[in-house]
Amino acid sequence: MEDRMTSGPITKRILMFAMPILAGQILQQLYNLVDSIIVGRFVGVSGLAAVGATWSLTYIVCYFCIGTCTGMSIPLSQAYGAGNLSGMRCYFINGVYISIILAFLMTTVTSLSSMLLLKWLQTPDDIIQDAHIYLLTMFLGLPFTILYNFCFGVLMAFGDSKKSSIFMFLSTILNLFFDLFTIIVLHWGVFGAAISTIVSQAIAGFCSLFYILKKHKDLIPKKQEWNFQPDYVSNIIRMSVPMGLQYSITAIGAILLQCSVNQLGSDAVAGFSAGSKVKSFCLCPLNALGTALSSFTGQNFGAGKIRRIQKGLKSTICIGLIYSIVIIILMLFVSDKLAMIFVSSEQTQVISYVREFIIYISFFQLELAILFAVRYCVQGMGYGKYSIYSGLAEMAGRSLIAIFLVPIFGFHAVCWNEGVTFLAGILVIVPVYFILMKQLKRNTSA
Repeated sequence: MEDRMTSGPITKRILMFAMPILAGQILQQLYNLVDSIIVGRFVGVSGLAAVGATWSLTYIVCYFCIGTCTGMSIPLSQAYGAGNLSGMRCYFINGVYISIILAFLMTTVTSLSSMLLLKWLQTPDDIIQDAHIYLLTMFLGLPFTILYNFCFGVLMAFGDSKKSSIFMFLSTILNLFFDLFTIIVLHWGVFGAAISTIVSQAIAGFCSLFYILKKHKDLIPKKQEWNFQPDYVSNIIRMSVPMGLQYSITAIGAILLQCSVNQLGSDAVAGFSAGSKVKSFCLCPLNALGTALSSFTGQNFGAGKIRRIQKGLKSTICIGLIYSIVIIILMLFVSDKLAMIFVSSEQTQVISYVREFIIYISFFQLELAILFAVRYCVQGMGYGKYSIYSGLAEMAGRSLIAIFLVPIFGFHAVCWNEGVTFLAGILVIVPVYFILMKQLKRNTSA
């Protein structure tokens, strides 16, 4: 159901919009956890390390695509908030054209360079072949990743968080089924884990597209609107590419960090990979709140309700901080048990790495509650280009830790990296937000 967030109780609107997203994301992260457990238990520590060694590369590529697709939905959300039906249709169809071009270019370039990238990262010799199989499969499936996330963004622009979460649920269930079948029954190893992800995203993506075309008929262009329209294309690119670059710029630092982790050995790679899975799970509520705030901001920006945007940001930050405090308390008691989910009890070094990483990241969530909220708000207003500055700061933080501290302090510095990175992003994006708000208020009163 479409949900206009330009009126009504602000906190309730954001929470109600975020809850279906959160449910879908928790299910997705549960799958990611189970996926790591299946790989770790049935393929072995080497398989878990091989998948973990590709994390930074899949992050930089997939999240560029995801960020770009998310950015494409922002002008659509603003047009919806303003009640501009013609603009909605034009943004939709031109977004489709851009997505097709993006899929072709990204798939071609990344697939041809996958082994070279792994060697550049100094991936350990004992896992590089499995890592290449996994990475190449993921890159060849990028068109389906783009399809899935473009449709997800369109549904979010309409405030249709329930249906978008249903399709995420479908993708996750299919992914889990295919994972069990390809790894345990067919013994396809890491290839099974990768192909399961791609097939499930493809099915969910096409189902999402079918639903959008059937239920949101206002998006189907009229005859004169099917043309490739430079004005709409440039506006989409202006909002989407900076978001994709922000994700990618942040990931450059992650690549350098992954390179440093790889040099610490397979145990460290496995520990970092498993710890990152737990981190992603814990961050689900903050991601869901941020996604809800982005749609909330986009619609209210289109409606010209700047003060309502400010109130929405404050509510989101407060909720995020309260949640983060709860997670800190919880992780202090259960981190050991979580660490032993991924590997057998004999893998004491890996368990130690996972536990340390989990404890550190739980405290650093306090920073991330602020960073995510402000960044999603800025992006929702259509100023995604400014988030690049935050991404550059995060990249610098990760890079400095990876180059100078990891070689000296080892895995301890890998854990410190998160806190430094989040703080660097906050010190940039928060001042940007206040400057933008000051300008918007001045323009509104003029």
